[in-house]
Amino acid sequence: KNGLKIAGSAVKGVWMPVQTGVAEWMGDTKVRRKDKTLVTPEAAGALSRRLLPGDVLLERREWFLSNVGLPGYWPHAALYIGTVAERRRAFQDPGTRDWVKAQGRGDGDFEGLLQERYPDAYKLGLGAQEHGHLPRVLEAMGEGVSFTTLEHSAAADSVAALRPRLDQREKAAAILRAYQYAGRPYDFDFDFRTDASIVCSELVYKAYEPGQGRRGLSLPLVTVLGRPVSQPNDFARQFDEQFGTPAQQSDFVLFLDGQERTGSARDAGLDEFRRSWLRPKWHILVQEAGDGKGQAR
Repeated sequence: KNGLKIAGSAVKGVWMPVQTGVAEWMGDTKVRRKDKTLVTPEAAGALSRRLLPGDVLLERREWFLSNVGLPGYWPHAALYIGTVAERRRAFQDPGTRDWVKAQGRGDGDFEGLLQERYPDAYKLGLGAQEHGHLPRVLEAMGEGVSFTTLEHSAAADSVAALRPRLDQREKAAAILRAYQYAGRPYDFDFDFRTDASIVCSELVYKAYEPGQGRRGLSLPLVTVLGRPVSQPNDFARQFDEQFGTPAQQSDFVLFLDGQERTGSARDAGLDEFRRSWLRPKWHILVQEAGDGKGQAR
């Protein structure tokens, strides 16, 4: 057994750099429509009017080779954290202020707690990025766990948002937990058993993970190749299965549904989002001609 363990460790040591390199290449390789997304950066930025700190984003980008190896229609998840001004508006309620005071911040200021607890990450989340846009999203990408603008993150081909049915105190606590992962590398091994490196859905999963004194979100966890993992497409599947029942944990916010035939994204509804997790990976190739709704055959 020791010999097998040593051999396995040696093989993994050789394989992981190759696996990482291949995954990065696939994640950066787009085979068609290379410089255009169906949700334009302008449309993505406008979504800030409909989002609140703590919302969960689901995103899909077509024509990337990485979609071949990622399960389901929705391959990416991110956490909407908002700007400083948005968080100040969201977390002024008495419940959140009392919770912040219990964390040792006497003035009850959540922004002060964020800055005090994670000063380096806080600085990273402040600076303007491309075209002067402010970061509003925290997400795990190939470059690691990063603060990104909504114009960058949501400039995809389909985007959806869910709002956890939790009080503001729990959403603030989730954002605080997410900040601890800022700057950590991307987990190309997709292993939730360690948080030294983080995959996109893992960031959302661990930010909202239930624990002592918090209800959190009980997001689906499956075993893939012997490793526990929570997949973005399963977030949508769980929402669909729980909808209208006492178990429902989130509310639908929006769904911009990319239409390859028209080269744009349409504002789709709840029912269409509920069915989206059933779509095949290459949904763009099986959209029904002329229906305008992008439903799979």
